[in-house]
Amino acid sequence: MTLLSKRSIVKEDKSNIITLGAIAAEEKKKDPTVVNATIGMLYNEEGSLLTYKSVDNALLALTKEEKYAYASTPGSSAFHEAIKKWVFRSYYKDFKNISEVMATPGGTGALSNCFANYLDEGECALLPSYMWGNYKQILYENGETFETYKLFDEQGKFNLEDLKEKMEEIKIRQKRVLFVINDPCHNPTGYTMTEDEWKGVIDIMNELSKDGTPIVLIHDMAYIDYAKQGFEYTRKNMELYKKLNDSAMVIMAFSGSKTLALYGVRIGAQVCISKNKNHLLDFARANKFSSRSKWSNTTNLGNKIITKIFSDEDLKKSFEDELKYAKFLLSKRADAFLLGAKNAGLKTIPFDCGFFITIPCQNPEKVYQALVQKKIHVIPMGSVIRVTISAISLNDCEKLPRIIKDVIDEVDR
Repeated sequence: MTLLSKRSIVKEDKSNIITLGAIAAEEKKKDPTVVNATIGMLYNEEGSLLTYKSVDNALLALTKEEKYAYASTPGSSAFHEAIKKWVFRSYYKDFKNISEVMATPGGTGALSNCFANYLDEGECALLPSYMWGNYKQILYENGETFETYKLFDEQGKFNLEDLKEKMEEIKIRQKRVLFVINDPCHNPTGYTMTEDEWKGVIDIMNELSKDGTPIVLIHDMAYIDYAKQGFEYTRKNMELYKKLNDSAMVIMAFSGSKTLALYGVRIGAQVCISKNKNHLLDFARANKFSSRSKWSNTTNLGNKIITKIFSDEDLKKSFEDELKYAKFLLSKRADAFLLGAKNAGLKTIPFDCGFFITIPCQNPEKVYQALVQKKIHVIPMGSVIRVTISAISLNDCEKLPRIIKDVIDEVDR
């Protein structure tokens, strides 16, 4: 007998990243030689969490009220403007008056609100075939389902053809489409879309929405500020959003927790773009209700740190300089891992930049267990294992591919 409701009986955390990460962290405490390539946080070469001095300086400048008082549910107007200035950068003026912001606890809160307010119970979201597993749990919590589109075509490029086909099928059945793109530095593959691929996405959205069908893109941009191409490249694609039909809309899920390495502070935002003022008003009204009902408000600490850093030109410049080093560190590790993979004959999923590199294999769970025996902890996910290069040293990135290749050969033979 259980006291749980019917829909809660089956609840079990299938997103094993946090669980396996905690196991790896405990093992590393006991044995420093353990390689913990599980959790998506950025560590320096000495093995401690990489933090930013500019963020610390902003924190030290906060008053007690700014740190510990309640924040408003949607976030302050100053927070909203700071988010817009950072997210849109040189395109700020273009989007200032056709966008709306809602403060959320990290990117996860942003995604939760989007799924809750742009799908009805029983409806499905369209997710990429390689994905962050928590998408599925958030949807289930909202009484919703999902289908997937193939992320890559046979050439290893973004699969526009399959995306369109799946969107058309859902449109016919559901009379609305909500789909997710995680870009740049896709989690878990590290793929970054090209401008032409983004143009293709916008064309599909306009084609399917021209008859008035609601088409909503959730652009999960958790790792946008770690793309090796830089700020201008990652923001230029946003300019395409101005070309969307009135029935098509984009909501970006921004993670201040990731950008500022404020992982435990849990601060992020939904950033909605629409030329239709009514859509923006609806967004603000519905998402404020959802936020109030689920978490009441975000941390004032997170709100104020973001507001200070993104609004103060000196602090922002200092932070941007520190961010350059973080991206350089990630790039060096990625180059080392990919070179090691090439030399070892280890296949990887198409990668461009970011925190993770993903490796296909037939038995991910068995590969994971075998690697644990060698004091190496990764994340098994569906038909792949995910290696978090942001959390391991350059030396580990150089030596791991050969070890992983040998283990996969042994397990899959």
